[in-house]
Amino acid sequence: MVGRLLSDRNDPKPVPLQPRNTFLPMQFYQKIFLIPILAATQSAGFAESTITPEEAIQMALRNNRELAIAKSEVARAESRARWAGRLDNPELEISATDDSIGLDDSESVLEIGFSQKFPLTARLREEKNVRKTQVMLAEAEIVERRRHLAFEVDQQATELLATRNKLTLSDELVALNKKVVNFLKEQVKRGEVSNLDVTQAILSGRSLEQQAMALRNEAKREALALKKILGVEPSSEIRLGGNLPTPVSKPDHRDDLDAILQRRPDYLLALAQTDVAKAEIALAEADTWEDVTIRVFLESEKSVDEPDGLERNTFAGVGFSIPLPLRDRNQEGIEQAEIGIDVADQTVEANVFNIRSEYEAAFQERLSAYEIATESTGEVIDLAEKNLEDFRTAYEQGQASLIQVQRAQEQLLELRNASVDMLEAFHLAEARLRFVAGNYPEIQTSHAK
Repeated sequence: MVGRLLSDRNDPKPVPLQPRNTFLPMQFYQKIFLIPILAATQSAGFAESTITPEEAIQMALRNNRELAIAKSEVARAESRARWAGRLDNPELEISATDDSIGLDDSESVLEIGFSQKFPLTARLREEKNVRKTQVMLAEAEIVERRRHLAFEVDQQATELLATRNKLTLSDELVALNKKVVNFLKEQVKRGEVSNLDVTQAILSGRSLEQQAMALRNEAKREALALKKILGVEPSSEIRLGGNLPTPVSKPDHRDDLDAILQRRPDYLLALAQTDVAKAEIALAEADTWEDVTIRVFLESEKSVDEPDGLERNTFAGVGFSIPLPLRDRNQEGIEQAEIGIDVADQTVEANVFNIRSEYEAAFQERLSAYEIATESTGEVIDLAEKNLEDFRTAYEQGQASLIQVQRAQEQLLELRNASVDMLEAFHLAEARLRFVAGNYPEIQTSHAK
């Protein structure tokens, strides 16, 4: 192969390669290998980024279609509360009788009555209280959905930023490999290296390009998934900015459980269910007495009075109808409401236990992820960089091959990718802890306000 490369010199014999000339000069690697890869893990790689992850959360809360649909439930609950606690419609009674099928003495009675039901208890007030607590329940459900949506955006944004970091590292190695291939081709023409080294570098570059292509497709997929969550069109020019910074201090601060509970919509939802249950038992007790009916009527009568004959008379009166709770005192409704209170209290207790357990698990997960992330970005990276430097020095002195130098470079890239993975795991754990702690100020805005 070397003989073919040198055939243009009209040399009758192949020129043997000298051992010292089979290695690239140190100046080449000083220009090629000293690329600032460290900066790759601190940059998203997209200058056109326009929104931060926090702004993405706010955008999702504004634009999400499912949230907009869910808000209609609050409107329904508010409508029911607005019209609750009203008296039933009054009744107008009209009756007319005569003796046309009897003695036919032209006797008749015309009666007009007006009746209205009134509760003996505070039923109307308790009914309105039930509807008001149901509004609180609907609003708490909306806030809980907002919390889940914010966490979903947090997760998707973290995954997208991590993929972009990996893509940046991969693109840098592809560019580095192309420079190596071009340099080796020049060395082959001069007969200083073997063509086998060029082939090996080309194959290595193809593999790197395939990895970069896969990462680029993954970044596009994740970007489209994020746009869907944000409620924007796939063709939108919105880009996610920000980075995945290495944690600088140990995240060992714990939030107070009471503060966490006040930020957790599901806990507040359980409390709202307790309020609803209490309001329902008050309403059930108020239903022990049915409504009393008050009737006002006016009666006009024509009757035969001997010896005067047919006379007219008019009567006015008032009547009462009071149902007696002798058999049905709404015992079933009261019993069901008492069961509802027990269930609501147990739900609150279960929520407190679950939140406490979830927070501890998320806290320990973040702590472990922090230790792994700092380990992956510290001494091991320094060791890989020193290893690459040692191989470059050995290569210059003829004690190592180009393949060994490339392998050292690949090891450094693998460690950098692993470092990005560990940083991603840390930030996902951080997002999980934020979700468990309910630490999203944006979600606390009430629809009613």
